[in-house]
Amino acid sequence: MKINPILANSSEKNLYLFDIKLDQQTLDKFSGIRYVIMQGSSKRAEVLARKLADKILNIDTRFFKPVNLVNTSDYAVYRVGNILSVSHGMGNVTIDALLHAVTKLLYFAGNHEVEYIRVGTSGGIGVEPGTVVVTKNAYMPNLAPYYTTYELGQRIDTPTNLDHKLVERIMAAQPNNLPFPVISGNSIAADDFYLGQCRYDGAMPARKDRAWREEFFQKVHALDIRNFEMESSAMGAFCNRAEIPATMIAVTLLNRFKGDQVSSTPEQLAEFSDRSQSVVINYLLSRADVKLHAN
Repeated sequence: MKINPILANSSEKNLYLFDIKLDQQTLDKFSGIRYVIMQGSSKRAEVLARKLADKILNIDTRFFKPVNLVNTSDYAVYRVGNILSVSHGMGNVTIDALLHAVTKLLYFAGNHEVEYIRVGTSGGIGVEPGTVVVTKNAYMPNLAPYYTTYELGQRIDTPTNLDHKLVERIMAAQPNNLPFPVISGNSIAADDFYLGQCRYDGAMPARKDRAWREEFFQKVHALDIRNFEMESSAMGAFCNRAEIPATMIAVTLLNRFKGDQVSSTPEQLAEFSDRSQSVVINYLLSRADVKLHAN
């Protein structure tokens, strides 16, 4: 982990975004963390924590309720063994704030070797609903392989490639008898849910016609881009700077070649969401240090 050097001599007493004190009691709760699994909603973060308790710690989840370790309503943070399950909200801006907060906290708690994995849902590009995509590289909506931010009025472009070795390890950890496809590919982090993802069913009309959209879809598919989501470029840029291995695991809820709206039933959507979590759990179960913390 490569961190802001001024933090080495920091006298910070509180972590504002998590609304927690940075005292020894708090830092002890976050020592020994190796993996941070991120998802959009606090509910998903809690569900994953329950699954990890079952699969890794062999805890009967009927008698287990994960404890949120932070005091804000904006994020949720749960710990199981050497794993954090956290929520990040929706969009690049919210996950960027979360990444700063959780990375500072882990650094202050003495964790210097970590992996970050975002787990979620997405819109497929030329792949069928229920396909799980493990992201190699993140793109901006203009197909730039970097994340653009502004510091003191100056434009900064940061590469957004994710960790290909981590992608390979995740793919290798999946059993051959999985009842759904898992592929590696690239992702677009859109600025919004509707027009930014080329949807024509939003409250505002699109400025380009459907022929333009079809041409764009073919262009992105040729770049091995297999899904739309809203966080991968900020995550890729941050983790590149911090030298933290990172990737994203996102199930597709629809094939955008065939339409704009999600038509799956609530039961199907719940099962699709489980797929992303199953893939990351398979990876975590393959790691020797996770098993060590389970004993």
